[in-house]
Amino acid sequence: MRRSIKILAENLEKCPYTSATTTTAPPRRFSEIPGPREIPVIGNSGNLKYVIGTDAETIENYNKHLEEMYNKYGKIVKEHLGFGRKYVVHVFDPADAQTVFAADGKTPFIVPLQETTQKYREMKGMNPGLGNLNGPEWYRLRSSIQHAMMRPQSVQTYLPFSQKVSEDLVKHVAEEQIRFGNVNMQKVAGRWSLESAGQILFEKSLESLGNRSEWADGLIELNKKIFQLSAQMRLGLPIFRLFSTPSWRKMVKLEDEFYAEVDRLMDDALDNLKSSESDSQNMRFASYLINRKELNRRDVKVILLSMFSDGLSTTAPMLIYNLYNIATHPEALRKIQEEIKEDPTSSKLPYLRACIKETFRMFPIGTEVSRITQKDLTLSGYLIPAGTAVDINTNILMRNMILFSDSPHEFKPERWLEKSKSVHPFAFLPFGFGPRMCAGRRFAEQDLLTSLAKLCANFDIRHRGEPITQIYETLLLPRGNCEFEFKKL
Repeated sequence: MRRSIKILAENLEKCPYTSATTTTAPPRRFSEIPGPREIPVIGNSGNLKYVIGTDAETIENYNKHLEEMYNKYGKIVKEHLGFGRKYVVHVFDPADAQTVFAADGKTPFIVPLQETTQKYREMKGMNPGLGNLNGPEWYRLRSSIQHAMMRPQSVQTYLPFSQKVSEDLVKHVAEEQIRFGNVNMQKVAGRWSLESAGQILFEKSLESLGNRSEWADGLIELNKKIFQLSAQMRLGLPIFRLFSTPSWRKMVKLEDEFYAEVDRLMDDALDNLKSSESDSQNMRFASYLINRKELNRRDVKVILLSMFSDGLSTTAPMLIYNLYNIATHPEALRKIQEEIKEDPTSSKLPYLRACIKETFRMFPIGTEVSRITQKDLTLSGYLIPAGTAVDINTNILMRNMILFSDSPHEFKPERWLEKSKSVHPFAFLPFGFGPRMCAGRRFAEQDLLTSLAKLCANFDIRHRGEPITQIYETLLLPRGNCEFEFKKL
């Protein structure tokens, strides 16, 4: 990881946004970091709106609250969360992000994305999962899947299965278009994500793009409700920590239903797959895990559950965001189609890759990359004590006017193809960075590239009605009209 930071840092002098922390003056005190006014018990004054009204509209605008703090206080902001929760330091400077990542070590500590899921799994005697673990247990599980998940040559093993899912998606989209006159991608993208997860994680088709689409819709809706309620409980009054509240009982019911379905999928897969002496290079994911001597069945299920739930919540929205950008920019669609004609095997497709990268920038799936500092750090000239929660607010960084001066709110894939233009290496972090980078990154990129190429090659794609924006539901998920028109070419 330190080598990666060194390589990235070599380009920093090219960026005008690099001198934030290069100072010899002693750091200022933590108490001097700017931020909202603090109220005893409640924490910062901005928390009042979440305590008083945990309605959907209030919660859904949390990402705007982050942007407002950046605009008001600058590139570092201190916020007290109140009600027994501690401070979080929001970072809006890529140079500070570099400092945080450089101090990661081999076991970076994070704040769990969903405290409610962590609490539920611990209550049920389950392992909290990769996204909720810290320390040696996280490192043990993450190390066991590093080979299978992160190496490009390993992911290539799954390309035929990704292509099969893409072909099924094209067929399903065509059927939906004929049946309804347009395609509701909120549903179809979720079905696609489930089918991809089945092929990668469970080594079989879940038929979610076929005969079991209604079952898939139910599981997708369960997952959506969990994320919505988790956001409300994260920002609202956290009394569920002390005793069982109506919201907590509702969460337990939703988690019970979701886990029961996924547990059946995992058990079916593991019961049907046997330990093998085959070459691990050619094994698919679950088979590879089963053959890891250091993993027991419980470990394998923890990993599968983490990968399944994380993927379902992230890749489906990204397919929608990509289709929206392509459909609302006909010139981009035309260039993609021409590129595919010149490269029928779709092995390179640099322009489509640039479109995907630009979509990650314009529609980040998360509001932050979190860390809990394990030693004292100096960020933007302020001393940050060890044990402090730090949020690197990537959704602000990736649309920053200074970092992306060439129309940051416009869809411009060309910005990633022009070698003369450089971007601060820590300004674009759609998958995080370092040891805790998203384990499914390469699978997500391959699935998106393969499926978007198939859709663009087969259809003229149009979006009608209300524009798609983002709302906060633990992640930044689509709001607006997600119905598309796919006209067969």
